[in-house]
Amino acid sequence: VAKPTSAGLIFMLPLLLSSFVDTSTSSLGLALLLLIILGGVDDFNAISVKLRLLVIIAVSVFTLYVFFAPFTLNYLLLGFYLLGLVWWMNLYNFMDGADGMATLHALVAMVGYVLAYGLLSSGDNQLLIYMLLFSGGLLAFLLFNFPVAKMFMGDAGSLSVAFVLACFALYGLANNLFDETLVISFHLVFIVDATLTLLTRIRFKQRLSQAHRLHLYQCLIAAGSRHGQVSFYYALVSLILVLLTLMLNVWSVSLPNRTLVLLLEAAILSYFWFFYHHKTKFKHFVQ
Repeated sequence: VAKPTSAGLIFMLPLLLSSFVDTSTSSLGLALLLLIILGGVDDFNAISVKLRLLVIIAVSVFTLYVFFAPFTLNYLLLGFYLLGLVWWMNLYNFMDGADGMATLHALVAMVGYVLAYGLLSSGDNQLLIYMLLFSGGLLAFLLFNFPVAKMFMGDAGSLSVAFVLACFALYGLANNLFDETLVISFHLVFIVDATLTLLTRIRFKQRLSQAHRLHLYQCLIAAGSRHGQVSFYYALVSLILVLLTLMLNVWSVSLPNRTLVLLLEAAILSYFWFFYHHKTKFKHFVQ
């Protein structure tokens, strides 16, 4: 039986409508709507990789303008933000390949952002409303997406969820509520799996535009693990990193030390990624 896709159109609707009611967020609402349309079209009638990437880059540039204009950041940091935003929206789509995977990660990240804004700032009621609308939509969708999916969020959902998560992160960065180490730590599990998979595909000279099932979570499922089981453990590791990161920030640990912790976390996750693929002699990547 075919399962509905593009369900992201449904659970993103309350947040989308509320963004147009508030004039201060209507520009971001337009960007969100564009990504939903892009993903929806791609779900039912695949569009070219170049066009998709072009739209994502354009939305990313516009989003950075909304949050940081007039630009007071140095161009190197802005370039880092642009690269990170484009890669984030793509990799989130790549990681949406197991029942509940993307939804659980988003919910864990939202736990982190809600606590971060509550613990590290004086609070913003309007922002809290958006967070609750978004989290409520995710929770409702999770009932149909985990542990066994009855419907999928599709590209319309994964692109829009990634964008909204990025907006919460950029708001905190733009208002100096937290720094980049917190944002990266919150999403490190996804970043490591997607980035190492991409780099290894390049190493084995694979066509990057070709569909694949080579992410670690996909290999674990192919080896016999259940979708829900893999998604749960990914979310659990993310939750541990979120709570650890929040503690470091609340305790006012210095930026150099928090950076060292982040690098250690990345090294540990990378070790497990390489350990699995080395054990299988990278057979999944050999064509």
